[in-house]
Amino acid sequence: MIFAILCCITAAKVENRRLGVVQKHGLIDKPDETVPMTMFWLLPQFLLLAALDGIFECSAVMFFIGQSPLSTRRYLPLFVSGVFGVGVLGSVLSVYVTGKISERGGKLNWFQHTLNRSRLDKYYWTLAWLAAINLVIFIVVAIFYRYKESELQDLGAPEFGETDEPFDDNAKCCCC
Repeated sequence: MIFAILCCITAAKVENRRLGVVQKHGLIDKPDETVPMTMFWLLPQFLLLAALDGIFECSAVMFFIGQSPLSTRRYLPLFVSGVFGVGVLGSVLSVYVTGKISERGGKLNWFQHTLNRSRLDKYYWTLAWLAAINLVIFIVVAIFYRYKESELQDLGAPEFGETDEPFDDNAKCCCC
């Protein structure tokens, strides 16, 4: 969640800089012109986004494996994909709702027909605030959450690397 907040803040600052370059060079009404700004400004937010994606996928799977009953384990990959899909739908809905809210009071919608007229920086700041609120709610829920002991531990499953068989130092290779 911290990566998500940092990613949104970085995206907002980069977009704010891009809009400054667009205004400085008079490119607001010239969407087909090239903005004199290197694409490497996007690298930090994409690295944060990649870290966020990797951490989410791994931690979500591990959480569901540890907290779900054995009878539902085969459905976990589908459930994680479903949660990710709901997140994508939520993203689309957040763009729509934010656009409608930004129009209130006769103001311009943050999402215009061209990127140079849009105010994506404001949208990224909104996402950063929502992610920060989400982090606070997560911390409150995590404080009161009772972690369930894994059923695999109850069955007496060996820890990683442990086996019930003794180690045979004179074992032969199966390749010979």
